[in-house]
Amino acid sequence: MSFNFVIREALRGLGRNLTMTMALIITTAISLALLATGFLVTTMTERTKDIYLDRVEVMVQFNDDVSAKDKDCTSKECIEVRDLLSKSEGVASVTFRSREQSYQRYVELFQESDPLLVKETSPDALPAALHVRLTNPLDTTPLNPIRQLPQVATIIDQVDDLSDATSNLDAIRNATFLFAAVQALAAIFLIVNMVQITAFNRRQETEIMRMVGASRWYTQAPFVLEAIIAVLAGSILSALALFAGKIWVVDKILKVLYDSQLVARVTTADIWLITPIVALIGIAFAAITAQGTLRWYVRK
Repeated sequence: MSFNFVIREALRGLGRNLTMTMALIITTAISLALLATGFLVTTMTERTKDIYLDRVEVMVQFNDDVSAKDKDCTSKECIEVRDLLSKSEGVASVTFRSREQSYQRYVELFQESDPLLVKETSPDALPAALHVRLTNPLDTTPLNPIRQLPQVATIIDQVDDLSDATSNLDAIRNATFLFAAVQALAAIFLIVNMVQITAFNRRQETEIMRMVGASRWYTQAPFVLEAIIAVLAGSILSALALFAGKIWVVDKILKVLYDSQLVARVTTADIWLITPIVALIGIAFAAITAQGTLRWYVRK
């Protein structure tokens, strides 16, 4: 019976402060949606790194002398580098690509996207190279034996390019977390104001209930429940927004990148997994904020 009273009073309080309740629901929805987006971007970033790490190679480029005369890695300079790499622990494979083969690959990659660049690039502009796959792409110590060899012109590690690419996703994640924190702060202020206003409007009946023996929980529970219900409604709204955003915005914008496996997909299962967690975080904050506000208000 007492629980029914708590629910009834909480719903009545939400109705009395309808404008503030709607503001809290919308603010909470935005905050939780941004928080969930931050977690989803984090997941997408980690999966994207995994996709690229499976493809990452280290390119050991030879100097002009070796590139000009060696067509199939039969020169002693190339053999020396190849053998050192093959004997190194942590090297999965070593593949030689001559200057001509490098140019052909270059044409294949950029002929359609940038034909002018291909036209302006001469066939001897690209060096011969060994393409090395490491068992752990993040550990380049197997390359140490060849770094100081005179025939090695440059060593290009694609992990560096991967780090640059994923740093953009990390920046988006950090921005969403920042905006979520700002919105969460606004939601906290709204909860504080809503609880204070409701407590002030019902101060007389609360005092009467305390005089006839009602417990502190019995008199304060409706105020806490108001905040929880509003945040719960906001979390449901944020979940709907996330699903709608995925279907009608994200999937359409990133379709080409998804199909090309340049970016990992954000799946519906990811949203189903993260939204309950975010909702629980929001509800916990709402309950703690409301309870803390009541304690502070009662002591005034």
